[in-house]
Amino acid sequence: MELSRVPTPGHAVTHVVFVRDDEGQGRLITADYADGYVCVHPVTESGVILEVAQMLRGEGHGPLPAQECPHAHWVQPLPDGRVLTSDLGADRIYVHHWEHGELIREGAVTLAPGTGPRDQHLLPVDSDDPAHDWRVAVAGEWGGTVTLIGPEPGHDAKYSDNGTIRVLQTVSLGPDALPKPDQAASLAFVPWNALQGNAGAAAASEGIAGLAYVGLRGSERIVTLLWDGKQLTRLDEPDVLGWRGRGIDCAGSRPRHLLAIGNLLLAANEASNNVAIFRLSADGEPNLAATLPSGAPTVFVRL
Repeated sequence: MELSRVPTPGHAVTHVVFVRDDEGQGRLITADYADGYVCVHPVTESGVILEVAQMLRGEGHGPLPAQECPHAHWVQPLPDGRVLTSDLGADRIYVHHWEHGELIREGAVTLAPGTGPRDQHLLPVDSDDPAHDWRVAVAGEWGGTVTLIGPEPGHDAKYSDNGTIRVLQTVSLGPDALPKPDQAASLAFVPWNALQGNAGAAAASEGIAGLAYVGLRGSERIVTLLWDGKQLTRLDEPDVLGWRGRGIDCAGSRPRHLLAIGNLLLAANEASNNVAIFRLSADGEPNLAATLPSGAPTVFVRL
């Protein structure tokens, strides 16, 4: 049963997230790629989406042809109540907070020119205060990187503004430049305790440490990174063959979205019209278990 249908003033919606504001009211936030708008729709307690209440537009551009103007791409709620949005066109992560139900843009974290930030993923942290000491991994579409951002060390993130959020590290995925540049798309995290037969350490038992899998469109690979609760590192050099280095074949074309479910890794291969299912071994190696036909799959949604 359809509850509501309202127009979105922005164009080419790429991501939608439901959150609650500082007054406990439901809000639907959209990232609109074509014009760079981030739009906020009120949502009633019965689930009805209302007409747009706010439109926040990005500004600027990057050095690449695909970055000719702002391109909003992702919405990431934070444990402390703030909201991050990716602007692929301007190489920025915008930072927002709520004030009496209004989403206030307080600033931005600037990434390296040509990064093209898109999907974000909140990673579990080795911290006594994970609600205010968080880490977000950002897939850089055009940079072929994963950038880790978080609160400035030594600051009280509970009362921070965008000035205390910074880039903590950038890890190269070893992207290919020819015959056409690789594009990093999506990241999925799997804790060690989800991998069968893994003995693990104390951090593993808490689901903090694990592996991050990132899709590269172009060379059609999935690259694996290690997460220890504080930083991301490569398992091996990008030119080393195998899953620890160069990565594995995604069993299709253009892996747009990755999703981890237990010790399974799913890849939505948009251009080859299939979903690839990998079973992860105890050490994290992905092994192809099955492929399923699917018409241009773009995103997985857990129900």
